[in-house]
Amino acid sequence: MDSLPYFDSLADRYEEQACPNSELINKRIAQKIEQGIGRGVRGEKDYCAILIIGSELVRFMRSIATNKFFSPQTRKQIDIGIEIADMAKEDKTESPIKVVLSLIKQMLVRDEGWKEYYASEMDTIVEDNAESQVYDRLLKERQTEQFFCEGEYEKAISSMQRLIDGLNVDDTEKGWYLQQLARYTYPTSIAESIKIQKSSFKKNTQLLKPSTGIDYTKISYIHQDRLNNIRTYMRKFSDYSELFLSVNATLDNLSFGIEATKFEAALKDVGALLGYVSQRPDKEIRKGPDNLWCGSNDHYLLFECKSEVSGTRQEITKHEAGQMNNHCAWFEDQYGPNANVDRFMIISTKTLSYEGDFTHKVKIIRPNKLKILKDQIKGFIKELKPFSLDEISDDTLHEFLTLHHLNVEDFSEQYSEEYYHKTR
Repeated sequence: MDSLPYFDSLADRYEEQACPNSELINKRIAQKIEQGIGRGVRGEKDYCAILIIGSELVRFMRSIATNKFFSPQTRKQIDIGIEIADMAKEDKTESPIKVVLSLIKQMLVRDEGWKEYYASEMDTIVEDNAESQVYDRLLKERQTEQFFCEGEYEKAISSMQRLIDGLNVDDTEKGWYLQQLARYTYPTSIAESIKIQKSSFKKNTQLLKPSTGIDYTKISYIHQDRLNNIRTYMRKFSDYSELFLSVNATLDNLSFGIEATKFEAALKDVGALLGYVSQRPDKEIRKGPDNLWCGSNDHYLLFECKSEVSGTRQEITKHEAGQMNNHCAWFEDQYGPNANVDRFMIISTKTLSYEGDFTHKVKIIRPNKLKILKDQIKGFIKELKPFSLDEISDDTLHEFLTLHHLNVEDFSEQYSEEYYHKTR
């Protein structure tokens, strides 16, 4: 298995995009993974080996935050797999892949030692009898939707309001439920529905944007501390292994050929990891650049991302140059003509077509430069391995950031290049 499963329906895909950390979404993903694992065998006497690859899938299956959504049997199988992987790393006489292949062979030839080890491990499973709040919430959602479909709008509104009042979730997910409340309210009061939707959008900018009443919130580094921002990011993870897996998955999505939404989300996450104030104006307010970072002394980095452009493309088109010019004009309008900003277009070519022009200074980040940036970020994360994430000193963090050229002024010099304007 090489990647996370994806949802078939547009509604489920939209919910996953809007609420990536939702327990309901994660439970559905876990169920799909278990279904995939189960297809390796047909009956009780069947056996097979399943290799889990792909950084996002590995992160989901190992992370404490998402591993809990699997059944006890699957969790134990994951633990066995991790133990085998650790054994492969410890065997210095053979390459890890040879050790793994040897273990798979033991299983396939029904080695008695392997069978005994597997059976003894599976016998240690403790059944989880705790009632899951996830299923209770799903039932309430279904009942509320049923009220709405039957035209009992007031009952649907009351039911959804009670569900929201009882939730213990982050603002992203609460915004999602407020949007559902706005939908249920619309048939009885359009004005009230729009008011609720505004509240929903303020909590989660991935949701539907109201036609009026939403203003852009400028970002600034006033009252910010970069090193504290980095620590805040790291506190999301229980240990170094979880941090490492998460960063690897994010950097995998920061690659050419990746769907634009995933790429831009990864770039925003990288900005947060590096301690910058990170924003996606185009996604959040449907206007402005794809990504915007703010560093110390209000030094801004503006990114226009073209991750889906073919690697064989020869030129930056007139239309793409026009898009960049619009975003530069938007930034100037919001932050003023004297703001300190470096502007980047992430695209596979540095040649600007004869018909196109940039109105501001723009530099290009091509695949080779993006790879260098990702390698430096990986190097920075590896430096943290010997430390407790909560106890890294300011001097140490600053030293590692400087060593790997991850300060705001490094991006223009280290990871970008001048464009070439084609002539006839």
